[in-house]
Amino acid sequence: MTTVQAAEAPPVAASPPVPGSSPSGAREAAFRPDVEGLRGIAVLLVVLFHAGLPVPGGFIGVDVFFVISGFLITGLLLREHERAGVVSFARFYARRVRRLLPAAAVVLVATLAAAYMIVNPLDRPDVMADGASAALSVANVRFALAAGDYFATISQLSPFLHFWSLAVEEQFYLVWPAILFILAGGGRRRVPLVLVAVLVASFAANLWLTESATNWAFYSLPGRAWQLAAGGLLAIAAGALDRLPRVILAVAGWLSLAGLGAAALLLSSSVPYPGLFAVAPTACAVILLATGGLAAGPGLLLSTPPIRFIGRISYSLYLWHWPILILPAIALGAPLELEPRILLALAAVGVAALSWRFVEEPFRRGRLAIARPRRVLPAGAAAIVAVVVIAGALNIGSIRAIEAIELAAAGETPLPSLATPTPDPGLATVGPSPSPSSSGGAATPQPTADVTAVPTPAPLTWDQIPDLKLADPFPLPANVRPSLLAARKDNESVWRDRCGAQVDVIKPPICVYGDPKGTLTIALVGDSHAAQWFPAFVAVATANHWRLVPYVKLSCPFIDMPLQNYPLAREYAECAAWRDEVIRVIPAQHPDIVVVAMSHRGIFPWLDADKNVTRQGRAIGRSIAHLPGRVLVMIDTARTNTDVPGCLAAHPSDIRACAIPRSAFEDSFGVRERLAADATGAGTLDLISSICPAIPCQVVRNGMIVYRDNHHLTATFSASLAPALDAGLAPYVAALP
Repeated sequence: MTTVQAAEAPPVAASPPVPGSSPSGAREAAFRPDVEGLRGIAVLLVVLFHAGLPVPGGFIGVDVFFVISGFLITGLLLREHERAGVVSFARFYARRVRRLLPAAAVVLVATLAAAYMIVNPLDRPDVMADGASAALSVANVRFALAAGDYFATISQLSPFLHFWSLAVEEQFYLVWPAILFILAGGGRRRVPLVLVAVLVASFAANLWLTESATNWAFYSLPGRAWQLAAGGLLAIAAGALDRLPRVILAVAGWLSLAGLGAAALLLSSSVPYPGLFAVAPTACAVILLATGGLAAGPGLLLSTPPIRFIGRISYSLYLWHWPILILPAIALGAPLELEPRILLALAAVGVAALSWRFVEEPFRRGRLAIARPRRVLPAGAAAIVAVVVIAGALNIGSIRAIEAIELAAAGETPLPSLATPTPDPGLATVGPSPSPSSSGGAATPQPTADVTAVPTPAPLTWDQIPDLKLADPFPLPANVRPSLLAARKDNESVWRDRCGAQVDVIKPPICVYGDPKGTLTIALVGDSHAAQWFPAFVAVATANHWRLVPYVKLSCPFIDMPLQNYPLAREYAECAAWRDEVIRVIPAQHPDIVVVAMSHRGIFPWLDADKNVTRQGRAIGRSIAHLPGRVLVMIDTARTNTDVPGCLAAHPSDIRACAIPRSAFEDSFGVRERLAADATGAGTLDLISSICPAIPCQVVRNGMIVYRDNHHLTATFSASLAPALDAGLAPYVAALP
């Protein structure tokens, strides 16, 4: 994955009991307490990481679990083939169903029910779909697709996100027995060769994907199969290790245990993962499995009762800990403090112990266990279908709840006229200062009122916007545009037209909007915060018969300094190359005015020395100094901590809860833009008062949802700002020669 986030949980622990330390040949499997302890260490790393405790690399529990699974499953299958001459697929899958499905089904149903009550209505359909994908063992694909789509807004962490790793494991279980059966049928000697081939091919895919599509490297079986293959190779080669001196093996084991701890403390979500960084924890896990059974090896620590207890319940603990940690935070709408997170992690251990005792064990080998595969497999399929049906029913209910909130669907919105808009009848108008009523007091919006502002010839700068709190509830308008269901996807057509550059694109597309034969040309340059103004610019260009040429690139501020791309967890070299290319090609369009806009909170310097507002303002100035024509710098929009459409769906009767407070306009707001303008003589465009005529800023204005997430304008609302934009451009256009 790109950068490892708290929601990206590691995979489930492999099932006990475990084979012996030398699972080659036809030896009988023997229980190894050190492997149970290693599972305990792995799941503890995961829980501590997700609880936000100071274990920044705790996600390496993923790697440990994958190695353990490859080791155990490969050894089990080869021993069965050597003992019986065949591998019974039915028995193998029946064991997997008895081991994994009961506890997973209980967690899925419980989490679906809790999420339906806790998650806001707009997010419920996606969360219910997450639950269905988890039941079908394709959660990893779903989350990889979501992470790869820039416009797929994930406003809150999914309580099912940790099921991605179970999906990887189950996909491994699906294909691995068939591969080994075919190979073992042709001779055992061919198995190591294919394991090596899988390891090499998958590791190469891991390196390539980590650079190009890190979400797929993190989530997909092809990006992780090398770790499973490494465990499988150990299952075959463990006997050969017996010839090495025990002292060397024991020392290697203890060093690997220390290395695992060091990786958990030194790695973090800022590194490109898995990539090369995953080699260290993977190698440590392999060595720990190879040496844990030695008398003087790390098994002395791994076999202690407390660690073994955690390892015994590791599967249930993995299943339960994430929803227990995340659902309260979703309910509160804010991250939890440290103390509650610790208490919830401890509660997860208690719940996991109960789940192991009353769900896992009874179905696995207790009175609820079903021995015959022909009964286990249909029962397992029925359980999966039942969970999917429950998730589907809740999904339908969620969509109907949203439709009930909306009351009316939004239609296509025509481009606005540049004439000053007239407030809708019956709607209160809030300008830069409270309007006096006939009795001399401030005008108070009615309960059904909207909040709107008429653009003025001389708009206020953002720091002049007054405070004005609405006294009465402010409900969501019945005919709000775009609709709640459509708001998150109400983005600019420049992306759909492929006229905006994606992350990996270096050469800017050349597209012309408005009047291609117009005598005045405007270029719009910047990142997605430049693109958010595109609908307004199109409206202005069309009405005035101007040419509009956009040069926009995702996550790429127009600034002369090395930047970091957090999803890629590396320097954003493509951004620097694209910026240089824009500077090279833009003169060919002969722009009269170049407008530069960017996210002021989307500047992530690669160098620590550049994490300074003044340096960033000067770096913007260095970039815009190379641009032709009259250059204007737009003041960026405010960013809120709240996903606006989700908040509106959760508070339809009083959307004041979603308003943006003055604290969103931090001390550095607008500073970078003005520093750049002062250094180069560029002009500034400040339309913030047209978006926010009073603070707290209401996020529904004139019947329109303002933001599609927590920092991008909806295309619908952006288009409505055309009159204000036209007024802001007018003096610069008039001053052109």
